[in-house]
Amino acid sequence: MVKRLIKLFSHNDLDGFGAPMLLQAVQPTMFGDVEFDMTNCGAGRIDDEFARWLRSPEAGRFTDVYIMDMTPDSDYTFQQLNANFANHWLVFDHHESEAGLRQKYAANSVLPANPQVNPSAASLVWDWLSRQPHFNDLPEERRRELAYLVELIRAYDTWDWQNDPEMAEAERVAADELDQLFWFYPLQDSAAFVGDVFAAGWDKYHAANQLLIRTLNERRTKYLKSHLKDVLKAELAGHQFGVVYASDYKSEIAHALLEQHPDVDAALVVSPVSVSLRSNGKLDVAKFAEKYFGGGGHADAAGGRLNVNLIKVGEQAVIDDLAQTIKNQAAEKQQEESTLADNLDPEVAAKMAALFKKD
Repeated sequence: MVKRLIKLFSHNDLDGFGAPMLLQAVQPTMFGDVEFDMTNCGAGRIDDEFARWLRSPEAGRFTDVYIMDMTPDSDYTFQQLNANFANHWLVFDHHESEAGLRQKYAANSVLPANPQVNPSAASLVWDWLSRQPHFNDLPEERRRELAYLVELIRAYDTWDWQNDPEMAEAERVAADELDQLFWFYPLQDSAAFVGDVFAAGWDKYHAANQLLIRTLNERRTKYLKSHLKDVLKAELAGHQFGVVYASDYKSEIAHALLEQHPDVDAALVVSPVSVSLRSNGKLDVAKFAEKYFGGGGHADAAGGRLNVNLIKVGEQAVIDDLAQTIKNQAAEKQQEESTLADNLDPEVAAKMAALFKKD
């Protein structure tokens, strides 16, 4: 049997891994004639990654391309998809800032089954799977396990785990814990982690990792408390921002910042090369991120990339401050020596001169 080869491009967060790994989880039952190959990349990198791959010799072996949790920024990428894969390409994305581009290629853009529910990439894949042949070949218990995991990923990615008043508390906690576990592992182990969770189901995986989950909860509490001590406030583009540095727990820190500082319109969390933005509804941070950080997302949750390296800027600030301290101390020492000579009594100076002359 000749297998179809499908190339998967996706983001590198939980939703970005969850979407393609969901296809691989059901592959033995639903796609026996398909082989998937996955590439994950950071926000704003899909056009470059796709162009690089398309130039490679291996691209000619593939029959389909699926892009998940991202939308190409360049119309040229869409043209290349059409030229090289005709109707054999799909985009599974939910970010509002790129909705206009997807609308231009509506036939290849997957929409949610229920427009009333905020979708994520994983939930879009699940909705699409439910309409494919052999979906009902999955055992009922297996469908239930996967649907629950998809809902946890969707709830966290869209922030419904915090914003939906009708969500059960157990589901909120599970969504939070799943995302924490995902970020605990290094990027090279992300696919293995998500694959293990899909294979086991949440209940079994949670039971086997209770100590780790409790440890991560305690570590996060300390991290948030420490970093939220250093919030700066600034008016930018007519809006009041709360700005804080954090390389971990960025969504949680932004959410806590908005709660602790109700006078700000949005939280701006900066890390070495990227930013995360969260809003309380007073500012469309997706548009803000697109305009100033080359990013995008949702009206209340977005991200982008920095044009400066905060680590290098911080290191240079330490060097400059230390150099100034050294300079100041040298000037103080010179001033003290000069003052001592100027204030020396003439009679004492004469006696000292005579003493040194005898020697």
